[in-house]
This record gives sequence, C-alpha cells and structure tokens, in this order.
Amino acid sequence: MTSHVRNGWYLGAWSDEIGRTLKQRWITDVPVCFYRLPDHTITAVEDRCPHRKYPLSLGHLDDDGTLQCDYHGYRFDGRGMCVGVAEQADRPKAALRRFPLVERDGAIWIWPGDPELADESLLPDTSWLSDPQWTHVHGVVPLKARHMLLLENLLDLTHETFLHPTSIGNAAVAATPIDVTVDGDRVGFSRRMIGIEAPPFYEKSCGLTSPVDRWQDGDFYPPGIFILNIRVAATGTEEPEGFHMKVLYGMTPGRGNETHDFYALGRDYLIDDQELTKFQHEQQLAVMQEDVDALEAQEIMYATDPGGIAESSIRSDLAALRGRRAVAKMLAREQQSDGTRRTGASV
Repeated sequence: MTSHVRNGWYLGAWSDEIGRTLKQRWITDVPVCFYRLPDHTITAVEDRCPHRKYPLSLGHLDDDGTLQCDYHGYRFDGRGMCVGVAEQADRPKAALRRFPLVERDGAIWIWPGDPELADESLLPDTSWLSDPQWTHVHGVVPLKARHMLLLENLLDLTHETFLHPTSIGNAAVAATPIDVTVDGDRVGFSRRMIGIEAPPFYEKSCGLTSPVDRWQDGDFYPPGIFILNIRVAATGTEEPEGFHMKVLYGMTPGRGNETHDFYALGRDYLIDDQELTKFQHEQQLAVMQEDVDALEAQEIMYATDPGGIAESSIRSDLAALRGRRAVAKMLAREQQSDGTRRTGASV
C-alpha cells in the first residue's frame, strides 16, 4: 500500500511551468506527464506508455495535440485514447490514465487518487494569487526529505526563533503560545505577538521599527496545502491598517522520500516596488534553504533510526501533531477503501 494520501489535492505545477513541451514530475510515487493541448487546456497522464512502460515525457507532442511515445510509436489523443501506432496498421485498444486537474490563479492542482472522489470545493481560496491588489513571487524548491517533515515544520513555527534568527525569527515566536483549531480534516493555528521587537525581514520589508504587533494565522488543508496569513503593524494599529502578507506552500510528495516544496509569497502593499519584490524573493529562498538544510539532516536521522526511543513533544507541537493525525486518518480511510475494493467485502 502507498504511504502517501492520494485522494486529495496537491500542487502539481505552476501554470507558467507547463506549455507545449512534455514535463515529467513524480507525484506520490507516480510519474506524471504534464502538457497543454492546442486549445491551451492542460492535461496530465501517467508517464508510462501502456505498451512497454517507456516514459511518455521522452516522446513528443504533435501540433494537433497527439502525444507519441518515441519508443515504438504508440500515439494518443487529448483524451488519452490510443489512436494508432506510427508507421503500423495496428490500432490497439489502449488508454492512458488521466488525472483530475484544476488550473486556478496560476496554480495547477492534481488529484492522484480515485478520480470519482475529486472535489474541487476542497481547494482553499487562492484568489490573492491573481488579485491585482496583490503581488507575489512563486517557485518550487526540491527537498530530499519526506513531506511529513515539511508539514510539521510549517505547523510549528517556533523553529523560526532558532533556524531563522537573522530574517523572520526572534525570541517572541517561541515565547508566544498558539491557539489551535480543527475543522474536519483542516488544522488551523493562530499566534498573536504584541509589542515585540521587529524581526530584520519585517524592518526592511515594511520600514517598521520596534515595537510591532505580528500575527500568524496558518491553515493546513490535508494532505498537502498550507497557507499562512501574516499581519505586521506598529503596536496599537487597528485592522485593516498594517502590512499583510500571505505564504502558500504546496507540500507535494515526489518519489520515495522526496518532496516538491512549492511556494508563493504575496503582499498587499507597495505592489509596484520591484526592488522590494526582489528582496522578499531572495529572503524567501534563503529562509527555505535553511529549512531544506534542517529537514534533509532530519530525514537522515529518521531514515536510520532503529527505534526504541520515545518521541518527546511539548505544547508548541500541538498543531503539528494535529496535522500528523489528520494525514494519518486520511491515509487509513484510503487504505481501508482500497482493501475493501480488492476483497469485495462490504463496509
């Protein structure tokens, strides 16, 4: 059985990554081939030719949208149906597995599990990615660590105090408790830091001097979407005044214990300031690299741990533990459903 939840939405690619060339990306241990059809709609198929499993992403795409496997010439139309074999008279009954996709606000979401369960309403609001009152940067960073380690990293931001002291962290993050909420599978947390020292990133991004009020409101949408809402303002400033930022992370399991760490960082102030955008993007990547270094070191420890030593947790772990539990419940439901289908048993 898979160790990844597949009946859920993952960020599969940014819209500007996918065009009329074939792109392979492993998602939940499944090779996926993304491409656009002539009408610019996007499609994603399992990247294995049904003939002899050759990667379709090593083939080519004709002008009419026909995908050809360049091993033995199998050809597939935009619906994934085999329409013939190049230079041969045979027309085998073969079809590609196609994945449900939603392209919205410059993001391409993929459902790698049962297509009949794909529910677009489960996707969070990402309208700020296309809102002209906001500006943002986005990208993807490779991570050689399991997706659950990234999940727990994002749901326990006390690590900012220790991993990111020269940018977004200071003592106030670890010293301020969080409120945690659970709504179905979704896990949320809120941290309100009032009258604190301004971390260096916010001093430079917002032109603020201490003391400041800093809010962190995070939401995890299992199995792999996290959105952090940030507000920073001079202490005592009332909403809606202040500086607002949003950070989206798409935590998408790749192949084995590797993860695609998708990110988007947005703001609603000084949206035309290109120097500020460049600075914030550089800082975002620097912070992510510090996380990547930590998580990849952590992955080695998990992968080589013989067990026997009980894991220790404290109050600040609450959101991460709830997130871990939410994913475990989703995986258990999925595995039970898979087992029921295989045995023909009734539930």
